[in-house]
Amino acid sequence: MIVFAHGLEGTPEGSKVQALRAAGFPVDAPDGQGMVLADRIPGLREALLRHADRAPGERLVLAGSSYGGLAAAWLAVEQGHRLDGLLLLAPALHHREPPASQPEALVAPPAVPTVIIHSRDDDIVPISVSRAYLAASRALGRSVELIEVDGDHALRGQLEVIVEQAGGLLGR
Repeated sequence: MIVFAHGLEGTPEGSKVQALRAAGFPVDAPDGQGMVLADRIPGLREALLRHADRAPGERLVLAGSSYGGLAAAWLAVEQGHRLDGLLLLAPALHHREPPASQPEALVAPPAVPTVIIHSRDDDIVPISVSRAYLAASRALGRSVELIEVDGDHALRGQLEVIVEQAGGLLGR
């Protein structure tokens, strides 16, 4: 199961969610349209907890894109013990907003394989943000991989990479 937090301009039925579903992955994507981070977190947490008691062998991955990546990274710190993977897509980890008032303190949760996909050409969230998260997480011995791709912030043209990495985190 993938719990997916969409970006500021995204929707629960956006292209990334559609691509994941088309690949056969179950996706729960709470609607965060028009919500600030503090209002998004409860719905994302509820979705995560809905799937926390899963069947043996079923994996739970938290994913987030851009602003939703900030929400996912923040929630992963709190709920990492429930996760089998974290997938961050051009995450806006530099954004300061309650409850993530100190985004530089965000790191990947212990024992949770984390994959970040970020475009080197991103003009909305600089790739240096993901590189800093990678460095801070690895300094603590966390399992984090950064996949640098070509393209824009929305990762158009990278849906295959997103699906492939989600599948890896889901053990497929």
